[in-house]
Amino acid sequence: MNESVVRLTKRAAVDPYFLAFALAEYAAAGNLDDAALAAALGTTPDVLAHIRLCPAPRADAEGFGADVERVATKFGLNRDVLTAAARQGQVIAEMRAAAERNPEAAGKLLAARDRKPS
Repeated sequence: MNESVVRLTKRAAVDPYFLAFALAEYAAAGNLDDAALAAALGTTPDVLAHIRLCPAPRADAEGFGADVERVATKFGLNRDVLTAAARQGQVIAEMRAAAERNPEAAGKLLAARDRKPS
């Protein structure tokens, strides 16, 4: 794989603008390496690098669906996995932004999330 593409995907993985961000969060949550993520999406690791450089889907429902469909069709991906990965990335980005605005509330939210149901 081209070293320039690899460097770009690493930089894109920390920017919520890129699909790389959402895919990185999804992969981390599922303990997926690049090969497993590519397999889940129905592609190869080489193509995955190019998918990561696509813009993330828009947040509104209509735009989100259209953007996911466009990327899934262009690269022949599993639409359901791409949808889950993109949504999870958006939620994580929103939670981080909320935590930066109000760290005290974020800690309570995380603690509530970690509590075991009775």
